[in-house]
Amino acid sequence: MSLASMAVDGGYADYVIASTSSHFCSAERQFRFPLEHGNQRPPTSQWTVTGAGAAVISSKGNGPFITHVTTGRVVDFGIKDANNMGAAMAPAAADTILRHFKDTGRTNRDYDLIITGDLGKVGMELTLEIVKKQGFDMSTNYSDCGVKVFDLTQQDVHSGGSGCGCSAIVFCGYLYKQIVEGI
Repeated sequence: MSLASMAVDGGYADYVIASTSSHFCSAERQFRFPLEHGNQRPPTSQWTVTGAGAAVISSKGNGPFITHVTTGRVVDFGIKDANNMGAAMAPAAADTILRHFKDTGRTNRDYDLIITGDLGKVGMELTLEIVKKQGFDMSTNYSDCGVKVFDLTQQDVHSGGSGCGCSAIVFCGYLYKQIVEGI
């Protein structure tokens, strides 16, 4: 969506479809352990979401609008555990949020919701902690698609959801409707 909005804002396109997806069996087979292995998952692990979403970014219409883009960068704290991706990604997420605040002159209080893509419960908590150390308490308006996509109390998904489809279905299937309705 960020690249699509830049293409539209730059006058290179009037309509761009931004889409992404992920699939549980594909990601697990390729990334962690073969499913056939039947290994136990540690509590920090996440479940790759099988899902897809697409958004049309346009120079026309009534909104909502993309007004700012802060592109993330790699921030490596040296996490090596493939079953704790939330902890591995949290430093980069926190860095992006903090750079966005600095670049725009805004704070967390300027937003109804700040949401990351697929950090899960562990990564979300770490991101909150890192950002709070820099003076921003986002505990009331921050969440993560990996936490929202599943019911962590009713579903045994350990730390929550992961994968590109996670943020795609939460944004396209849940948050977008709330934005349009002003909820």
